[in-house]
Amino acid sequence: MFSTLADTGRRVNVTITQSLYRARGSRSGWLVIGAVLLLVGTSYGYREWIRSRQMSSFAQCQEARHDGNWVKLQQSAEQWTAWDRRNADAWLFLADAHQHQNDFESAAKCLESVPEDDPKALPTLVGLSTLQFGSLNRPLDGVQTCERILRLEPKTTAAHQQLIEFYAISLQRRKLEDQIRFSISCSREPPIAYVYLFLIDTMRVKAGVELNTQWLNRYPDCEIFMVSRVLQMPEPESGVKTGAGDDKYALVESLFARFPRNLELLAHKVDLCIRKGNAEELMGLLQNLPAEADADPRFWRAKGWLHLTRNELSKAKRALQQAMDLYPLDWNARNWMSDVLRHEGHNAEAGKLQEIVAMARELRSKITANGSNGSNGSNGEIPHEILRGLAELSNRCGDAQVAKALSRRFR
Repeated sequence: MFSTLADTGRRVNVTITQSLYRARGSRSGWLVIGAVLLLVGTSYGYREWIRSRQMSSFAQCQEARHDGNWVKLQQSAEQWTAWDRRNADAWLFLADAHQHQNDFESAAKCLESVPEDDPKALPTLVGLSTLQFGSLNRPLDGVQTCERILRLEPKTTAAHQQLIEFYAISLQRRKLEDQIRFSISCSREPPIAYVYLFLIDTMRVKAGVELNTQWLNRYPDCEIFMVSRVLQMPEPESGVKTGAGDDKYALVESLFARFPRNLELLAHKVDLCIRKGNAEELMGLLQNLPAEADADPRFWRAKGWLHLTRNELSKAKRALQQAMDLYPLDWNARNWMSDVLRHEGHNAEAGKLQEIVAMARELRSKITANGSNGSNGSNGEIPHEILRGLAELSNRCGDAQVAKALSRRFR
């Protein structure tokens, strides 16, 4: 509004000058000039009146918030937004009043009302996404808000972090890796992103079952949360039992009957076949994969293992190489590739791969012992020793993006 009035003022000034030369000495000309001057004065006076009214409204809201009088704050802010709908401060005061009265839905609507071109829009949207992931229990809306934030400003750290945590907890492998690499390209990655990337095929977060259960309460038919809730449960052979005494494998089979093309369920069943050495069942699973599995390194790694058990070395080599191309940090694929190379008589190359495998295993043990894998539900600092280990591993595995980013972080 103010910019429009300013433009009007500039045009009026030009009109005054032109009128002085065209109508000088003319009574009608002086009348025109007088009318224009009256318009300019009125415009300036209106701006000053608006500014004064805004300052008065701000003072009232600030006083009510300082006193903790949330009802009064709500009344003052509602009166303000009624006549000044594009003012960010008015909506933020009103959102604050609703939030302190536990009316989170109304608070969210207020935050959504802040104009996108306002300087306070980005922090407001971050606050909105935090509300959606938290008190509102609307994580899918939170994802959309974070994506909106990153379209406006790709270097918004909080949005990257919220999406990475959400994709990790909901076990959306492809989206998690893409988001981590996007955040690295923006130099806005949280330290735990490197741990998530390293453990992406086996990661389990302590709060995973609880949070997915909470999200299912909001979205009871959501396949993602149904599957991730079960897969986040500890494996039966781990000796760790869930509070409800759930039979994880029975739950997986029940979900698989309902969602036979779900990649996370398929990957879990494939991994279980390999652990049990069940090549026949594995072959049946691999023969019925959906098309999107071609971009998932877990299934290429499984194909490599299956070919290796049949002594089909060339096929095993191609499959395992594809897995490593898709996911450079895949140390399990390197472990089986070293077996292929030994069978071919390339002992020196096999030895180098085994060095990487040993390094990855040691690093995984340190991460687990330190609780840096997100199993403690926190997003705290990752010890430098672990980050340096991940930097060396990434360099040896040929993951240039991660190695370079970690080197930048150390500098």
